[in-house]
Amino acid sequence: MLQDFSVRGFRNFKDWYNFSLRTKKSYEFNCKSIVNGLVNDAVIYGQNGCGKSNLGLAMLDITCHINDIPIMQSLTKNYLNGYIDEEGFAEFNYKFQFGTDIVEYLYGKSSATNTIYERLTINKDVIVEIDRRKSNKLNVRLSGTETLNRDLSSSTISAIKYIKSNSVLDLSDKNSITFNKFTEFVSGMVFFRTLTQNADYYGQQLDTSRLSKEIIDAGKLSDFEIFLNEAGVECSLDVRGEGAEERIVFKYNDSYVDFGIAASTGTMSLGIFYFWWLKLDSNKLSFAYIDEFDAYYHYSLSKLVVKKLINVNCQTLLTTHNLSIMTNDLLRPDCYFILGDKQYPFYELVDKDLRKAHNLEKIYKGLKYESKE
Repeated sequence: MLQDFSVRGFRNFKDWYNFSLRTKKSYEFNCKSIVNGLVNDAVIYGQNGCGKSNLGLAMLDITCHINDIPIMQSLTKNYLNGYIDEEGFAEFNYKFQFGTDIVEYLYGKSSATNTIYERLTINKDVIVEIDRRKSNKLNVRLSGTETLNRDLSSSTISAIKYIKSNSVLDLSDKNSITFNKFTEFVSGMVFFRTLTQNADYYGQQLDTSRLSKEIIDAGKLSDFEIFLNEAGVECSLDVRGEGAEERIVFKYNDSYVDFGIAASTGTMSLGIFYFWWLKLDSNKLSFAYIDEFDAYYHYSLSKLVVKKLINVNCQTLLTTHNLSIMTNDLLRPDCYFILGDKQYPFYELVDKDLRKAHNLEKIYKGLKYESKE
């Protein structure tokens, strides 16, 4: 799981900006949202322009090192903070927790595709390191990499991806096992923004145009129908077509209308959410940063979506402006964060012990911390 993240020099983050998912609290309710002392389900608030979207993009920057995926187009033109000079670069620092093991990965990049340096440690021992400002020689201490070419002067590939693609690690070695856990976790990270057909996503190659086929192939048509009806969309669904042409349709007595044609913007966004939820619930994804997740939702529908996300086996961070989901009925005070000049866990802004009966939304509206943002 992701434990801590820091970034500087990327987009609006001129100086180091730190975000931690560790909790100091031991609330005795909604405990399933905390795993081994880390927040597994988080909701992030903040004023417009505070960096909620950029924080997600920064967290997912690591995926282009590990996965064979295209860089999000917007990142090829607007990557570095505007105050960074021609010789400057962005820096990213991740800490992951796997059981009792801590993996820290720090790297710097002058663009979305040009890595300057990398250093990976496992339990504070340096395992992988390269600094192209000094040398193109790769230093690596993993069993199974003994015959690996250490000279990376002919390639700009990330050292982590190079090792992952060109080595057969000895899985009797504890560090090699932990390294694999790290790369597998990163390969399962995804960012997506606004649950619409044209949503931006990053970290996975997924085709949302196959929404109907994905739901049908997963055998989830009936569950999808139940979900829509719970969300207030009274409908009956069926399948028409054969093979690759199978599609979900609305059933009206003896007539049928394609889901993609008849669905409103809000209903389509529910379909897109369900598509992503299938991915999150499949154990194929490890981490999801969902930006503006409820942009098209009624407040009561937002609560339904959060409830569904809480039950998936995936570390999930949501951004929103919807205060109605800031409630102990869904999560707990250490799962809500406010972004400003720094990260503020909600409970740190309150000068009293919070209990399950407290109205978090009301308390938040009464806080006087605006000057910090």
